[in-house]
Amino acid sequence: FADAAVAPARVTSQRNYSIVRNQKELARLIESLWQSENVGVAISNSSPPGAGQQQSPRNGHGAAGLAFSQSAGMSTFVDLESFAEGKEAAVASLREPLGNALLEKSVHDVKRAVALLTPLGIDLTGVADDTLLAAYVLDPTRSKYELVDLAREDSGDEGGAPPAEGWEESAWRAAEAADLTAQVARNLRKRIDEKDLGSIYREIELPLAPLLYRMEQAGMRLDINVLSELSRHLGEELAKLTERICGIAGHEFNINSPKQVGECFEALNIVSGRKTSTGRVSTSKAVLEELAQTYELPRLIIEYRELEKLKSVYTDALPHQVAGDGRIHGQLNQTVAATGRLSSSDPNLQNIPIRTELGRRIRRAFVAESGNKLISADYSQLELRLLAHITRDQVMLEAFQNGEDIHARTARLVFKARTDEELKEARRFAKIVNFAIAYAIEPWGLSQRVGISRQEARKVIDEYYATYPGVRRYMDEIPVQAREHGYVRSIYGRIRPLPGINDRNGNIRKAAEREAINMPIQGTASDIVKIAMLRADAAFRREKLDAKMLMQVHDELLVECEAGIAEKVAATLKREMENAVELDVPLVADAGIGDNWMDAKK
Repeated sequence: FADAAVAPARVTSQRNYSIVRNQKELARLIESLWQSENVGVAISNSSPPGAGQQQSPRNGHGAAGLAFSQSAGMSTFVDLESFAEGKEAAVASLREPLGNALLEKSVHDVKRAVALLTPLGIDLTGVADDTLLAAYVLDPTRSKYELVDLAREDSGDEGGAPPAEGWEESAWRAAEAADLTAQVARNLRKRIDEKDLGSIYREIELPLAPLLYRMEQAGMRLDINVLSELSRHLGEELAKLTERICGIAGHEFNINSPKQVGECFEALNIVSGRKTSTGRVSTSKAVLEELAQTYELPRLIIEYRELEKLKSVYTDALPHQVAGDGRIHGQLNQTVAATGRLSSSDPNLQNIPIRTELGRRIRRAFVAESGNKLISADYSQLELRLLAHITRDQVMLEAFQNGEDIHARTARLVFKARTDEELKEARRFAKIVNFAIAYAIEPWGLSQRVGISRQEARKVIDEYYATYPGVRRYMDEIPVQAREHGYVRSIYGRIRPLPGINDRNGNIRKAAEREAINMPIQGTASDIVKIAMLRADAAFRREKLDAKMLMQVHDELLVECEAGIAEKVAATLKREMENAVELDVPLVADAGIGDNWMDAKK
């Protein structure tokens, strides 16, 4: 993590901590805070400070105290639970310094801090640094971003010293977290600026975190009856599939057991030649898809697995994740995806399949409150538009600038479709190819997706590059740049390190090259969606529209508002998404309104 080119200020291991337990002591502390350029802040509660991923505790009343650090090795803990004049008296005094943007603060995980302070009536503002987000922006490929790790990498000091006499463990850890946060923040801030990551960090990631907290708090209402009916239907379909599968196999077996499926394939001489590390016949998704082109049984097993996942992961599990307010409050993670994309967990609502009718029907269970509407706005072909902008391919640029159907154009130019009937079939293949090329797909991968031979796939890819030469040039140049720098950037400066780009192992090197090709597109798409979220949220506030952003799924934003203002909110959302940034091609967002997520998506 440490950058050899940078000599950061060392994190001190000395500890000079104190506790504030009354109004007189707190007044002196607050007076001193106003003299500081930047204050490290940490919050003590049941969730430990310094966690390696973002957290969003929904109940902030568990906050036991706050710690403030103004200089290295110095920290003061305000004990809210034992405050002489009462907890509310302490909180009332802290609202002004914590809510004043003129007093700059550093925290570790601003979303968690906002989640813990908001229920106390404290509007945390003036957060100039978040060591969690700063570390993520500097290296988004890390698996975790714990404060103790960041401190150790800067200086070898990871905290963990035993509490001084008279200190409780949680209070001491909070004081230490504030101290380490303030010191690490200073070092990371320098590196952010040296790597030209200031805009991504300060204009996108930092302001986005409080919005994500509000989205998590808003949650999404779930109609359990819809899921119950769908679960029953899926159960019936699975029973039918089980009967057909076992009929072909000639005996009953556990379809969920890869071992038994492999044995069944061997008995029926359905083989791909691929085996697992333990020597068993592989029944991975890729193998099944390959075999499904020839045999019915693998195709049915794929269908079974898809339906079984819908039932177990969504229709049966989601009702158990509904909170007391009838809504699901998932978590939106800002520091997981290496491309800058947000991820969703507890539950993962981004992975609800939408390519099948049954998958789309799960979205019908996410409904608006009575008297409200849901609005879904989705960017149209965002990554392909970015491919055109980044590669500067004139044919592709012209298509988007003229408002043409890019898939139809590819069908005509690459697949030589001439008649309407030819175009209809060729467009379906062209759509797959367009998106596959953006992900630097190789002939084998394309052959599996489209259902053609590897030789035919190679011919299609060659024809595609001949049609769009700018794309070919980009695919050749980016890996070279990545090898030179060791990373690639999005249009707006987000970086992704590529440690495998110069690896001697060809497979590792090729994987890094594909990441290098994909990152400027995926990373820029993530930047644009985040900018759009911030713009739309600001517009709702500016125009006094009572609309709540609920979810972000890939290039789609979901908003809830009163039915009477739905049209205006939809228009505002569409406008802000389409004007989020200026490219050489127009951004297009399609917005829909409905009583549930599925209908709004239409």
